[in-house]
Amino acid sequence: MDHLITLDAAGRMVPADRPALERYVAERLGGTRELRKAGVGLLALGRLPEALTTLERALAHAEGTGRVAVRINLGDAHRYAGDLAAAEPHYLEALRLARADHPELTHYCLQHLGKHRTDQGRLPEARAALAEALTLRQHLGDPALVASTEAALRRAGTTG
Repeated sequence: MDHLITLDAAGRMVPADRPALERYVAERLGGTRELRKAGVGLLALGRLPEALTTLERALAHAEGTGRVAVRINLGDAHRYAGDLAAAEPHYLEALRLARADHPELTHYCLQHLGKHRTDQGRLPEARAALAEALTLRQHLGDPALVASTEAALRRAGTTG
């Protein structure tokens, strides 16, 4: 699905190929295994009410790392819809779950929480979350993840 979604200038998911992403989403709405991917596709397509409904269904079936991922996606769906208050608990729960049981996902949680804090105007908190994410991502050695966090830090008012 990665080839069907890209990031816009604000770091938000948008379709790279809208017709292909529409087909991809339609094919996956029928099975619970694919609900999260369909929800992310709907999110990128801007079909936010459908994305929220689909991701809530996915959360009901998610286990392990999937619960962390769906929580992040639900946070994003609420944030993209402009409901920052509804987004917050999802990001915080994802981070709590990651720190407790799936530390390998902590950098993703911090990245999304940092973007959320930026949208809230809570820039010192955004920079702190993103700086921690950057340290973790530098340790992983993935240039694309590092670049993504550096871009988020620039949006939050620092280059890291």
